[in-house]
Amino acid sequence: MRNLKRALSLALAAIMLIGMMVVSASAVSYNDLTDKDQIVNKDAVSMLVSLGIIEGKPDGSYAPTENVDRAQMAKMLSVIMNKGVDNSALYQSVNSGLTDITSNWAKGHINYCYTTGIIAGRGNGTFDPSATVTALEAAKMLLVALGYRADEANFTGNGWDTNVNVIATQKGLYEGLENMDVSAALTRDNAAQMIWNALQAVEVEYTYTLVTENGQLVSKVVVQDKAQATVGTDKYDYTLLYDKYKATVTDEAVLKTVDLDAKGTYTLTTADGKTYTKVAGDYTNLLGQSVRVVCKMDGTSVDSVYGVFAADDNAVVSARVNQIESLTANKIEIDGTEYDLASTGLYHIQDGVYASGLGLSKAATSFDTFTLIDNNGDDKYDGAVITTVTPAR
Repeated sequence: MRNLKRALSLALAAIMLIGMMVVSASAVSYNDLTDKDQIVNKDAVSMLVSLGIIEGKPDGSYAPTENVDRAQMAKMLSVIMNKGVDNSALYQSVNSGLTDITSNWAKGHINYCYTTGIIAGRGNGTFDPSATVTALEAAKMLLVALGYRADEANFTGNGWDTNVNVIATQKGLYEGLENMDVSAALTRDNAAQMIWNALQAVEVEYTYTLVTENGQLVSKVVVQDKAQATVGTDKYDYTLLYDKYKATVTDEAVLKTVDLDAKGTYTLTTADGKTYTKVAGDYTNLLGQSVRVVCKMDGTSVDSVYGVFAADDNAVVSARVNQIESLTANKIEIDGTEYDLASTGLYHIQDGVYASGLGLSKAATSFDTFTLIDNNGDDKYDGAVITTVTPAR
């Protein structure tokens, strides 16, 4: 019996450890998720996996439609605020006064978020860790993480939801989620998008200024965006992403090449002349598209790449060369549909090689495939990615 109790105790401890673990980018990637085809907010989930904020389930899935509970939200926020590191063990013994988290897998994360004011309790000495989180509740937590003071921003008491909703909209927390019911339970898919939006938002700070009111000088609190950070000759928006990860999102640029190196990583080049080495992911599917690169900066150059994602302006049309019905300098017709071509700067990427010109010719016998790409949202296609196909006998 004693051995059985010991075995059960060890098993329980292992389960709790797995629940608290943050999987690093080297241990799991977005492509490892078995149900990634069901994820809507793919870029957000991919980036948060790379940053170590979220991970898959023990069975390898992400379960994007499952709802997020308060314990899970605490874990994600705790990891972000501790700069991508799981420091939950340091807060295991903190006496937060919460009575319902003693045996909860996220106790350390909850203690951190509760004692720092990021997530409030239920007001009766409990945290209610298994309760689901609404988008509004998540927005309040994320705004506090961005520097807002809940009391001074009127995030408590009557009308808190309206105040949160207004500022969350202003800070872009709902971008890409415009049809979401903010009062409903938040799914893992949408939570990833909200958190990714928050990471790209500029942090705020409170300053005190003297103003004259009724002939008297009074001190007034003003909330404002933090000034840009200066690193060398470069300036970066003081986003949550920059603050906690020293990372930034580059401006849009066309992805020109993706080359596999001898160590199994990739070298990327973009049309604005930048090169990114030792990239863990294969972003061949984004060739020719306008992309943004999320990279950590060491002060003078790129230190590491967290991920690459397509800009919103891209539009793609895929076909075979033998489906081209006509091709002129300004138009291409594919299976009865005409597409306008950009008048200048056309490019093509054929079998991974970037070159100027469209690179397509109307050939009835060619089975080469291509993707026509509009990478700036002007409804004129700027280039094509062509894959050579050699028919078998």
